[in-house]
Amino acid sequence: MTTTTALGDAGGKRRKAPTIFDVAERAGVSHQTVSRVINGDPTVREQFRAQVSDAVAALGYRPRAAARALAGGRSRALGIITAGDALYGPSSTAIGFERAARSAGYHVLLSTLPDDPRPVDLSNALTTLLAQDVAAIVLVAADNRVLDALASLTVPVTVPVVVANAVQRDAARAPVAPSVAAVAIDQAAGASLVMEHLFARGHRRIVHIAGPAVSQESEVRRTTYERIMHDAGLEPVVLDGDWTPASGFAAARTIDVHTVDAVFAGNDQMALGVLHAFADEGLRVPDDIAVVGFDDVPEAAHFTPPLTTVRQDFRAMGERVLDTVRALVEGEPRDETLLLPELVVRRSA
Repeated sequence: MTTTTALGDAGGKRRKAPTIFDVAERAGVSHQTVSRVINGDPTVREQFRAQVSDAVAALGYRPRAAARALAGGRSRALGIITAGDALYGPSSTAIGFERAARSAGYHVLLSTLPDDPRPVDLSNALTTLLAQDVAAIVLVAADNRVLDALASLTVPVTVPVVVANAVQRDAARAPVAPSVAAVAIDQAAGASLVMEHLFARGHRRIVHIAGPAVSQESEVRRTTYERIMHDAGLEPVVLDGDWTPASGFAAARTIDVHTVDAVFAGNDQMALGVLHAFADEGLRVPDDIAVVGFDDVPEAAHFTPPLTTVRQDFRAMGERVLDTVRALVEGEPRDETLLLPELVVRRSA
């Protein structure tokens, strides 16, 4: 009986591990270009970056990163992929994770996706990080397009993946890696806190300004609001926003304040736009109409009036993501982790 090794062929001979020159030959570029792609040089043309990424994946090339520190034979490098935007939640999650990882003796390699990510963008980011010998990858994704891209990956991912800032769903469970887990703040619980607070103060004519449809967090906050309104025998009214103060301002300008007594804005930035619009109309918040936000950005306590909102502990989120990463690297199975938010009551409601 013929026995094959992990790197063997049908005859039991050990194959030579692919080198940077093999990658260069397959990609049709110089080995210097391969090195630049692996090290994340942003000046490399996208065509060459894609060719190198495809060659790395096809050959299974895994260089040892220069910054690798051996601890029991394991890499101390972790990868993180973000959507590249400056939204408070995702950026705070990424910062919280990086700080927790650095305190634990890891170094973090960052890759960002474009605003409208495609599967090939995620594949390229994953391939680049894997080529730098990361022990695990964190995907900061509250965007359904990123989760869809994860589900449709054809590039094999050889390390654990933790999806942060997203409630795990079928897309996040795709068998693209040895193990996939999700860590999130419970958005449904946060929206419920808002609605309970408004109901307790006698508000029933409540309008919700939702974030963009591609956002999983926006989707959960919206559907929770609609469910609670329906359960109370009330008609939900949803206005569309895009997380920006300008969209909150525009939505508030369409509200008939004679038929509405409270606004639940999907995030604090949109709530800021709502407060601006109401101030322009001479309305007093909360005497004439109440306003509640979500996130508790640092400025929320200094809005006029100070904003009642839902606080998400992104420092704890980053620490929990790191705990999950370390567990998966050690081979301990992890599933979805939900952290509870809290309501911060100020003067706007």
